[in-house]
Amino acid sequence: MKKMKMNSGLWAAPVILAVIAAAMAGCQSRIPTNPNPGSTATVTRTATQAVNTATRTITRTSTQVVVNTATVTMTETSAADTSTVTVTSTETTMDTATSTATTTSTEISTAIATAIGAVPQATVDLKTSARFAVLSFSELTDIPACAITGDVGISPGVRTNITGLLDGDGQVAAGYAIYADDDLVPTGVHDMLLAAYTDAGNAYLDAMSSSRGTPTSIAGNINGLTLAPGLYESSSSIEISPGGIVYLDGQGDVNAVFIIRSDTSITTESTSEVVLEGNAQARNVFWVAGSAITLGTNSIMKGTMIASSSISLLNMADLTGRALIQGASAGQISLSQNIITLP
Repeated sequence: MKKMKMNSGLWAAPVILAVIAAAMAGCQSRIPTNPNPGSTATVTRTATQAVNTATRTITRTSTQVVVNTATVTMTETSAADTSTVTVTSTETTMDTATSTATTTSTEISTAIATAIGAVPQATVDLKTSARFAVLSFSELTDIPACAITGDVGISPGVRTNITGLLDGDGQVAAGYAIYADDDLVPTGVHDMLLAAYTDAGNAYLDAMSSSRGTPTSIAGNINGLTLAPGLYESSSSIEISPGGIVYLDGQGDVNAVFIIRSDTSITTESTSEVVLEGNAQARNVFWVAGSAITLGTNSIMKGTMIASSSISLLNMADLTGRALIQGASAGQISLSQNIITLP
């Protein structure tokens, strides 16, 4: 018997091809346009914030060649002899695989906020009214419990014109007191309140005086503005929209004065905030309105407020400053679970 053998062999050659797309996000610099250019000074404040998130898809494709070798044994039979034959067959297949990857990129922008400049100002002299955190005219209403650090007064209103706020109820901090025009003790309360009311009126006239120079206009919604020290005015209303922020930048000067005045009303909406930076101090900030001032729910205000008709602090509003009423048409101050602290 004659045998023939063919050696079997294995040949494999995997080949991988990959294509990768990379994504890079660039940075943009945006400079907001300010509709109210400063009259004397300009300062910039830079803040970096993420502004956009983008998702990109990268597809990777690879091709793999697979060589399969199989051995087959066959037996041949003839009249002469029987032989065994070994046959090697080769099968080639190609597999293509595609994978998808997702990448997320974030664009970062540098916002350069320009502070509006204005005519530098001397402070507003409050004189004897400076002792009061709250000074009302005809009515003072309160929804307890407030936390007031400073004196509270009403003139020419009397004790019966005060509701929700009583001596000794803990809403006025120790060392301070509530005064009404008809109090007999201590002596001289009427004269003290009359002087404070007169001084608040004179402070209002001082802040509104044309002798302070030409104001910078900030009419309407001032949300997002940065104000440098100086005099600002609106011939109509001033407001800060819900959740909005206004920055007062003292530019490193602890004595820098800000006077923001409206011929009509000043309103801060809910959760809005006045933020002091650059060493600005609440004692040097004055908000003056020809009619009413309203602080929205959970808003935060810094500075002395002087209004001609009424002042309302809605629920949980926070004031570091004063609420002072003046003027013959002046009405009431209303409080609701507020924190009020003399600056």
